[in-house]
Amino acid sequence: MHSNKYFVYIFIVVLFVYQCDNDDNKSIQETVEPNENIDIYIEEDFFEGYTLISPVASKNSYLINMEGYIIKKWSSDNTPLAVYLSEDGTLIRTYKVDSNDFNFGGKTGGIEMFDFEGNIIWDWQYCSDTYCLHHDISILPNGNILATVWDKKTANEAIANGRNPDLLINNEVWSERILEVKPNGSNNAEIIWEWSLWDHLVQDFDNAKLNFGVVSEHPELINLNFTIGDANLNHINSIFYIETYDQIVMSSRRFNELFIIDHSTTTIEASSNSGGNYNKGGRLLYRWGNPLAYNSGTEDDQKLFGQHDVRFISNLPSNGGNFLVFNNNRFENVSTIDEFLIPLNSDGSYDLIENTTNLPLDYEWSYMSPDIYAPRVSGALRLDNGNTLITVGTEGRLIEINSEGSIVWSYTIPIETNDVFKCFRYPTDYPPFLNQDLSILEGEIIE
Repeated sequence: MHSNKYFVYIFIVVLFVYQCDNDDNKSIQETVEPNENIDIYIEEDFFEGYTLISPVASKNSYLINMEGYIIKKWSSDNTPLAVYLSEDGTLIRTYKVDSNDFNFGGKTGGIEMFDFEGNIIWDWQYCSDTYCLHHDISILPNGNILATVWDKKTANEAIANGRNPDLLINNEVWSERILEVKPNGSNNAEIIWEWSLWDHLVQDFDNAKLNFGVVSEHPELINLNFTIGDANLNHINSIFYIETYDQIVMSSRRFNELFIIDHSTTTIEASSNSGGNYNKGGRLLYRWGNPLAYNSGTEDDQKLFGQHDVRFISNLPSNGGNFLVFNNNRFENVSTIDEFLIPLNSDGSYDLIENTTNLPLDYEWSYMSPDIYAPRVSGALRLDNGNTLITVGTEGRLIEINSEGSIVWSYTIPIETNDVFKCFRYPTDYPPFLNQDLSILEGEIIE
């Protein structure tokens, strides 16, 4: 009996030591000092996770931990622009292909996929002398990809549709298409849905040409002669899928607006003015940011200024808005993060009113700081705890703020040319991270 008590005592001591040893190891992991690229680190306030970065001057994509160390790296032969990590662990990147026909900021032309271990599993290019992928993509719940495409129209095509010849640049106009692409095999894809801006035009220049009408009476259409002086008519620089309502919101830098369209249509319906959940076909369900683009309102009514990364955030967690945007040039040398509440009917429809400035008349919440100015690229991501991760793209700097606007985490990409399109923070329990060794990759640097 005495020996049994002694055995139990020894077992408890060993168990205590083992637990202490494990606790010590845990504390060592938790107290890794932030590296020199972390400027602000307030552990009790930031949102714990891993941050995906892909500098446009690098061919690599990286996951970094909150202390700024690399814990995952994907290598490629191509330089990326938009990069996403899906819930199944697939890394999806747009990249630039060689072409002399679309030499403009944001050009890509290719999309590639890697598994979580870094193996290339899909590589698809869609670029010619008349069309080319550009800027952003959005990953659908079924694994398909929404992609933006420049669609070149000749001078004759443009004039026939009502373009003012005096506004032609290089005798062409770049329209926009959105494709839904289903990856097929290792280098192929099936285009299963398509929307074209060219199907939804209005112009008041020439009543003998197509699409003639009163622009202000047709906010659901795109004014072919609203331009800032180059062939790149709309310059759609971000695209986001609104799963709740099967809609797509896109950001037009040239028009200083967001456009919302119905994704529930067929391709044929998307080219028309009927069909889909809202029976509007492919016409705009809503637009917001600059009523001058449809001959309404005044300069004082403009709310978006060369913006990027328009995204639907619902109403929780937020400060009352349901869209978030990086508003690049809201003031001279001043960018802002703006949240705004677009009036939405219970069925997901919108009331797009002609001859007026559409609601809202102002933002619900804004963050302004000289630390976040970027004249192009950049983004803003609402995190699960209500904080906002800001990508200052031209400075390669990431800033996380809390709901009061205080900076709780800040990191600068440590390479000379550290421009980045936009970055993402994924929570530590994001499915690809489960049962993975995400310890620091010793000796790895961003290059």
